[in-house]
Amino acid sequence: MLLGIIKQLTTTRQNKLFSALDLTLSQFSLMVHFTHAPERSWTVTELAEVMEMNQPGITKIVNVLLEKGLLTSEPDKIDRRKRHLKITDHGLNSCKNTMTSLVPDISHIFGDWQDEELLEMQRHLEKLMSWLDNHRDDIKQA
Repeated sequence: MLLGIIKQLTTTRQNKLFSALDLTLSQFSLMVHFTHAPERSWTVTELAEVMEMNQPGITKIVNVLLEKGLLTSEPDKIDRRKRHLKITDHGLNSCKNTMTSLVPDISHIFGDWQDEELLEMQRHLEKLMSWLDNHRDDIKQA
């Protein structure tokens, strides 16, 4: 229940912050995914899988990012229907600038936290993220 409340509160806060920026939260989330390995290309199918979104939703976001020059698209050499997407230097700079604009609010949120508290939370969140990532289809129901 706590994670649900935290998710709702952070989503509302993020939407307010992103309303003043050039990227939406969804666009930024997708762009951040590309920054982890800027040299790698992704297909819409791969992005939909790792982002856990449907392909039409990813395609809509990708088209906006292509129009803004934040991503490039190369057709596949074998299957011309498939596109390989990569982040551009402009896209990397846009992500960096967006992160920089979010730092004041992040600092405000965690301003009263001690370094050890932040490190402990990071360890727990990384453990949770890893488990969830490795068990995407492992859902138990009553």
